[in-house]
Amino acid sequence: MVWNISSRHSETRTKSLTKNRQIMDKKAEVEKYLQKHTSNSTVIMEKFTGYYNWLLEENQKINLISRKTDPEDIWTHHFLDSLLSMDCVDYSGRKVLDFGTGGGFPGIPLAIIYGDSQFTLLDSTKKKIQSVKNGASRLKLTNCSFLDIRLEDIPKEHYGTFDIVVSRSVRILPEYKRTVLNLLKKSGTLVLYKSQNLEDAELFSKYKVYDVSTPLIGERKIVIIEKSECIQ
Repeated sequence: MVWNISSRHSETRTKSLTKNRQIMDKKAEVEKYLQKHTSNSTVIMEKFTGYYNWLLEENQKINLISRKTDPEDIWTHHFLDSLLSMDCVDYSGRKVLDFGTGGGFPGIPLAIIYGDSQFTLLDSTKKKIQSVKNGASRLKLTNCSFLDIRLEDIPKEHYGTFDIVVSRSVRILPEYKRTVLNLLKKSGTLVLYKSQNLEDAELFSKYKVYDVSTPLIGERKIVIIEKSECIQ
């Protein structure tokens, strides 16, 4: 009986060590990406670590991301995935709307990196927005604002004020198209995170598709739509 207890404890420790190793491996992949794309990756990684710890804690209170998500996958499926559009979009010095931010993706990861840009995170679920607002406050992000409202109800004072509207998890329905374009400046850009299905991109007359797929995440395409090319 003593041997069985010891064996179970040993197995638990082994599983815990394996899980920690997996988390560190995927965290390291994010760090590699940041080293390639930023000049202050050490400081940025400290912010991401803080966001990771906060997200694990906060997700027990409110469902910001699926609770079935393995902790190590947060680093790749949420953090790294949020950053993949950096390869084809320049967010620096821009005013950005994150439409359907949910748990703060991609808005918070991008705001961590682009401190000279202003990010407005929009979600219709008030509890989520309040939660993400608290997370941004903990990270001391001063370049974020928040809207708990449906896209179609957004005040017209916001029309024509955004350089970029980005959406990672919300499908652009036909009834959203006009509002999304109205929110953009004349030279503004709509950025969509997609996988295989590009149906909502096809609502627009012209768009470009960039394949940023990676084995760590799977198939991922970034769709770029220029307002100037859609408005005749």
